Amino acid sequence: MAIIGILGGMGPMATVDVFQKIVAHTPADCDQEHIRVIIDNNPKIPSRIDAIINGTESPLQELINSARLLEMCGVDFIIIPCNTAHYWFDELQEVTSVEIVHMIDNAVAHIKSCDPEFSGKILLLATAATVQTGLYENAFTRQGITLVTPDAEGQQLVSNVINEIKAGHIADNPYREQLTELLNHYASQGIKACIGGCTELPLIFPYVTADMIKYDPTDLLARQAVAKAIGAESQ
Repeated sequence: MAIIGILGGMGPMATVDVFQKIVAHTPADCDQEHIRVIIDNNPKIPSRIDAIINGTESPLQELINSARLLEMCGVDFIIIPCNTAHYWFDELQEVTSVEIVHMIDNAVAHIKSCDPEFSGKILLLATAATVQTGLYENAFTRQGITLVTPDAEGQQLVSNVINEIKAGHIADNPYREQLTELLNHYASQGIKACIGGCTELPLIFPYVTADMIKYDPTDLLARQAVAKAIGAESQ
């Protein structure tokens, strides 16, 4: 069975979330049947958002340090539970011989496989940096799926939600009701699905009652990691 490496800390709650989902999705009846997972929870990685939007210190070197640490620990592949960090995906993959699973491409592939003829629109909820770089938009466009992003006011609301989750406020997030209203607004315009394009956002999905399909890339990444780890056992 392959060893999963988690390059985490962006933020710590998102790292806990993906690990919890890996455990939940693993078909195991006892401790010994679970997958070995090595986690580098590195919260000292500089802000990905500030680096992209404001030109502050790049997180790339710390990302490289974490990837190399996981490689030295003997992981068979790496997952990164941070969407915005995938802006540096290619540069990071170049400096390690260990495969890194692309979180965004994995989410797009799953949604496309569920409905190959999908022709609707999906609302993207993500950091301003992820929206600005087009990480999700480009990946979905290649599959013929249109993404819709909130207007400036809506994007600020999403950013506020994310910041509060990073501060530990999930069920008691002060922007929870406003986020529900935002989703209902887009649902009334015929958009029936959204995607949590920031790893903090799926944490609040259980508390958002909007009538909309909520895609969770973290959960999809965990499922893919489990499949790869178990699949490697029979190779």
